[in-house]
Amino acid sequence: MQNTQARVLIQKKERLIQGFLAGDEPHFLEKLTRFLDEYFFTVYEKSIAARKLVASQNPFAVIALGGYGRKEQCIHSDIDLLILFDKSVVPEVEAFVQELLYPLWDARFEVGYAVRSIDECIAMAFDRFDILTTVLDARFICGHSLIYSVFKEKFRHRLSTKYYKQTLDFLFDFGIKRLENFGDSTYLVTPDLKSGFGGLRDYHTLLWYAKIKSDIKERRDLEYYGFLSHFEYETLEKSLAYIWDIRNRLHHITGRKCDTLHFEYQTEVAGLLNYRNQGEQPDVEVFLGDLHAHMDFLKQVNQITFEDIVTSSRIRKEPATPRLTKTAGLIIQKRRLYFANTVVILQHPDLLLKIFLESGRRRIPLSIEARRVVSEFLHLVDENIKTDPENVKIFKKILALSFWEFNVLNVMLSTGILEQFIPEFGAIRNKIQYNHYHLFPVDKHSIRCVQVINSFRDPGTNVITTLYADVFKEVRNKNLLLMAALLHDIGKSDPAKEHSKTGAAIARHILERMGFNAAEVADGQHLIQNHLLLAKTATRRDIFDEETAVYTANKVGKIRLLRMLFLLTVADSMATGPKAWNDWTENLIKDLFLKTMRILKTGELASKKSQRLIQRKKSEVLALLKESWREQEIMDQLDAMSGRYLLYMSTNHIVDHIRLFRNLGDRQFIWQISKDKDSDIRTVAICGRERPGFYSKIAGVFFLNRINIVASQAYPLGDTHILDIFKVMPPRDRIFEHEKWEKAAHDLNQALVDDHFLDKVVDKIPKRITIASGRRPEPNQVRIDNETSSFFTIIEVLTYDFGGLLFTITDALYRSGLNVNVAMVGGKVDQIMDIFYVRDLENDQKIRDPEKLKLIKTAIIKRLPQIHAKEVVNEKN
Repeated sequence: MQNTQARVLIQKKERLIQGFLAGDEPHFLEKLTRFLDEYFFTVYEKSIAARKLVASQNPFAVIALGGYGRKEQCIHSDIDLLILFDKSVVPEVEAFVQELLYPLWDARFEVGYAVRSIDECIAMAFDRFDILTTVLDARFICGHSLIYSVFKEKFRHRLSTKYYKQTLDFLFDFGIKRLENFGDSTYLVTPDLKSGFGGLRDYHTLLWYAKIKSDIKERRDLEYYGFLSHFEYETLEKSLAYIWDIRNRLHHITGRKCDTLHFEYQTEVAGLLNYRNQGEQPDVEVFLGDLHAHMDFLKQVNQITFEDIVTSSRIRKEPATPRLTKTAGLIIQKRRLYFANTVVILQHPDLLLKIFLESGRRRIPLSIEARRVVSEFLHLVDENIKTDPENVKIFKKILALSFWEFNVLNVMLSTGILEQFIPEFGAIRNKIQYNHYHLFPVDKHSIRCVQVINSFRDPGTNVITTLYADVFKEVRNKNLLLMAALLHDIGKSDPAKEHSKTGAAIARHILERMGFNAAEVADGQHLIQNHLLLAKTATRRDIFDEETAVYTANKVGKIRLLRMLFLLTVADSMATGPKAWNDWTENLIKDLFLKTMRILKTGELASKKSQRLIQRKKSEVLALLKESWREQEIMDQLDAMSGRYLLYMSTNHIVDHIRLFRNLGDRQFIWQISKDKDSDIRTVAICGRERPGFYSKIAGVFFLNRINIVASQAYPLGDTHILDIFKVMPPRDRIFEHEKWEKAAHDLNQALVDDHFLDKVVDKIPKRITIASGRRPEPNQVRIDNETSSFFTIIEVLTYDFGGLLFTITDALYRSGLNVNVAMVGGKVDQIMDIFYVRDLENDQKIRDPEKLKLIKTAIIKRLPQIHAKEVVNEKN
């Protein structure tokens, strides 16, 4: 019988899901909850075990808990049950559990249950917070209703008389811990729809608080009991419906309970929600922007809850009467800022800004009521308010008071006054940067950038943070730097245009409106237009080539701009996320800044520190090799090596490479293969005679032997020899690794004497690759830079990774008559970016002919596979 009921439930659920996917079930959660209730009620009514328990004077109640208790059952949500007895649990209940739950478990429903007596359940509830919240959500399904009523009455009495403050403390601490564990989802491009701040738990927390404080029975009571205004309740309903819709579709797509909207699902979910043809901005970005707006509201709901908890239970007794502030019209009550009344705002609209300045100065948050008032009176912030010099001065002070720990700008953003004061900021509100590189939406990222710069006021404890603090102290116009930080991505409002240039043009009008003079406006535009210069140059150019620093110095031009640009670069990278900011990136940007600063200050190229380092390494190498070769031979060899190589390589590696060179003899090449200490990577150092296509042929041989290249660098050893260093994954079959390397060496010898040996490899290069992560794929790009270096043409290739990538590019360069002198092979987060310093094989010069440059670009693009997105099956008509 129970199996029959389970089959009926499954059929009902499947039909309901199909109706939901077709858009015909607006009350999906409630209906799925009702179907489950009907199953449990029917099984209970027909259960022989239940009848025996009742007949033996052991009645019980079946109670829904958690999300099921709230009637918020999603497709693959857990089903939590409590089987509750009055005095004690009897063993015979096990037979009923089998009748009730075994068919559901067989059907792969995720069902959790507990069997408790009333007193036992209440004791556990006040001992464990996870049990307490499920009890708050408890709902009677079937059985003996009086047991449920007695249980709720006892629980309520115990809560109000003994555990009220402790329960509120639990609720408060739970929120703090949740933020630590899951983060702020309104800041994340891959948000947690349930547990992160901005997720459903924010609404649940308010609901639990209202149940603790006022014993409300359903969500609608949040408005009736005054926890939310009518407008807030209506907005809450819309936000919950939207997020539940996404959550259910995510459950359906993944076939399991899944609450994090990962990249690979975002495009499909956007399609299922009918985000199509939204204009120039990709549909998935519009979808994510809407989602963040709804999650932002849920976060505000959570702030309402926390403020109420703080004021009702966690703040020590303070005078009930409000305290006046130095700003007329603003008062402090229970460590929250309030407007004295709304009439004073009509008389003095600048209070809408001054309250944020007062908040930042005192580090006292605005009350929820004050936030509501700000949002309702935004229309008072007109052109006169925005252009008034005193109000502009207030805004600049607010910028300087925005820190991560106390976030004034974020409150301005959530209330809408930031957008009202700077209307152009509205175009990047909740705007998503749809890639793995950026963690945050553009508006939150921009505010985070301001907060990072403000953090440089504190010198910190290590050398590099002290450097930031020292540079910050030397910046004279800190207001301009903070404005540039806030506006550096303002150009992303138009996805069709290059955002740095667009942003500089937009910023001009804002800076002029803010009262900056013509010179300051020009500096601000320069910072915004070039805010990517240092990061791109440091990570995509050879910073050991001092010409790179010369190019950067010419581009920046002035010491004051370099200081601000450096801090803006660091803040922008930190605010982007860990894939844009790590120790490697930090050190590259720092080194480029110091070298560029030295050139602007003194005109010197090589720093004395670098010269001393090179000289020290030469002395150490000489000491290690003097017993093997004559001193003059070693010095000649060291003098033939580039400064870039000597700075980058350790002394022991230089010694190894000199030995390689000395042992080369008449051979075409010699290599040394070593295993990295901290990883399973192999480092292959290859020394050979300089010849056309040498680097390309190594890459081709590695691809032929299925040796995957992770990274590489190429260095000249004088005029006649070259050193290529590859980081590679070892062959799959480790038992025969030695034999694999022997075969690869044999193939490389063949390739070096026979220019057509690798022709067969070309056929193995894929003609098409599919990006399966759900992201909108970017096209292959080839960029040519003839400005940075006086001696080399620099070619950047941006594409997706595939087997034989490095050989494909370098073979195209070789067939185009180019020699690779320096190679920087590494990754960008979404795509691979390989950079090559090349010269013409015919005249050993950089390539200046525009037609030839065009042909080179075309040749590379033709050799790269076509990029296609994985097709997403849209189940919604």
